[in-house]
Amino acid sequence: MYKKIYIYFGLLVFLIAQPLMFYDVKASSTIFLGMLAPMAMSYINILIISKLTKEKGPLVTFSFNVMQFVIKTIFLCAITYIGVKVIGLNFKVFVPTLCFTWFIFHVLEGFYTNSLIK
Repeated sequence: MYKKIYIYFGLLVFLIAQPLMFYDVKASSTIFLGMLAPMAMSYINILIISKLTKEKGPLVTFSFNVMQFVIKTIFLCAITYIGVKVIGLNFKVFVPTLCFTWFIFHVLEGFYTNSLIK
């Protein structure tokens, strides 16, 4: 069930942002970078968590979950820098979009990990 959420969200974001690219590149970049990047990072973490749970057990999975919070925070800071400084996106729109998407998928990862550990 959790992996389907990632697939549907990714498709929805892509279908919204791709046509928008022809009209407003900044808005499209905000959607791609602010929503698709944290979702992709979270999906990769879900795959790693699934593999770790099957191969190493719940204790290693819990340790990875704590460590990946720090990694995702560094990733969030890097994406913020790229979006605001390099691409020049409006930080008043980009940063809340990025943080909200990151938070939602981080909570979803927590529920997924909890369901695996139980």
